[in-house]
Amino acid sequence: MAGVRAWPRRRRSQPLPYGLLLPVARVATPAAAREVREFLDVVGIRSTTAPCLDGQRTAARPQWRFLVLVFAKDVTRARRLVDQWTLPAGTP
Repeated sequence: MAGVRAWPRRRRSQPLPYGLLLPVARVATPAAAREVREFLDVVGIRSTTAPCLDGQRTAARPQWRFLVLVFAKDVTRARRLVDQWTLPAGTP
């Protein structure tokens, strides 16, 4: 799916302001966020959307405007599924 970027791994020393929720994808549009959330819902993972904080957008990638967030217990599985769903075939 175009317009979705899997969330990069972060060091534990960098806390995020989302309480019990962790990001699994960055997307450019509300429609892309909705599509990722529907995909996660199909596989039984609850999710929500939040706007990207200014520090999460870079000059090189200003298009990332929304985050898809899941509970910590689902983050590993959700990231793996989103990676597999969005990466082209044959990508390691």
